[in-house]
Amino acid sequence: MPRQLDLFADESPDEAQPQNTSATSLKLTPRTDRLSPEQQQFNKLLDRIDKLKNQLVTLDQLCDAHRPVYHRTMEPLREQQRTLLRNTALWLDKRLQRSGLTATQKQIAVAILCELSMQLALGGDEEMENLHNKHSDETLVQKNQYAVDDMRDMMEEMLGEALSDERPLETVDDILKAGMKRMREAKEAEEEARRARLRKKKPSAAKLKAQSEQADAESTLRKVFRQLASALHPDRESDPVERTRKTALMSEANAAYERRDLVALLQIQLRTELTDTASIAQMTKEKIAPLTLLLKQQIQELEEALYKRQFAARQEFGLDSYEPVNVRNLRRELSAEENVMQKSIVSIQQDLQKIDDDKFFKRWLKEQKRAIDDMFMEAMYSDLTGR
Repeated sequence: MPRQLDLFADESPDEAQPQNTSATSLKLTPRTDRLSPEQQQFNKLLDRIDKLKNQLVTLDQLCDAHRPVYHRTMEPLREQQRTLLRNTALWLDKRLQRSGLTATQKQIAVAILCELSMQLALGGDEEMENLHNKHSDETLVQKNQYAVDDMRDMMEEMLGEALSDERPLETVDDILKAGMKRMREAKEAEEEARRARLRKKKPSAAKLKAQSEQADAESTLRKVFRQLASALHPDRESDPVERTRKTALMSEANAAYERRDLVALLQIQLRTELTDTASIAQMTKEKIAPLTLLLKQQIQELEEALYKRQFAARQEFGLDSYEPVNVRNLRRELSAEENVMQKSIVSIQQDLQKIDDDKFFKRWLKEQKRAIDDMFMEAMYSDLTGR
């Protein structure tokens, strides 16, 4: 017979053989005709946690499977495009050394060359940096410093104070990170000041109740963990094989407690036969309540983790913010991105074949100027409308 132990006992004997580790093993079953409302809610929360954990695992597996396919498909195309753009920049450099262009045409050609070489130089191409600096009134180092200064001015205006950091702020990214850190610190200080003001006030009945429920939940989590720690302490085991097994289980329990994963702790309880669902089902409404609160908090953390990973996946693979991250959408977006890149490559190849013809080249400059103007107007419209 399995040992039936009190989930909240202060001391526990050594564990028996592991039992079922599936999440569904935690669900309560009725001892009479049906479950109480509290037990039903407990089971529903477990279902939600199972669903969220499965979604996280599925998302990670999907991204891990798609990532190598994505890079195998896109990296050769990106490298081909970089090579063609590099050749375009080098050709423009040579063409600008010859006569036959008006001042306006030269201005457009230089602007295109500087933009191409700057983008390539940012990827680590030293020759392109030198080419940019040859034709630009401002070196890339100077442009970076102007961008850093502009970002610093913007951040200091938002913060209302000078931006300083123990580390040197040499890039726009450095400034942005330091500014965001300062904003978080200011927000945390403001929140702490608000909490301090609230502490001075007499707490409401609802606040006192919430604090009491949270304290009960924290106490419950500690008791579950202490029971495991007592039973699994490897120093109390003389058998080397058992000591190794207990060490692994204790490490698992420590990690679960660190992340406040009640479900994982209860699963270890079941595997080591320190409790069973029948014991939980016999608990009073007051004892189930702290477990329920912990499950709700775990659900909130899992939902936040899922949202962040979905956002990161959309960013990585080019999906729109509203699109579900699934196989169909990932394949569709990859196919669309591949198609756009292939068309871009073909277009650049065709341009390179024709720009030796001065007549075509001057027409090409006009088209590029028009495209740049359109992009500028589109950006301005987007800034004005927020679209």
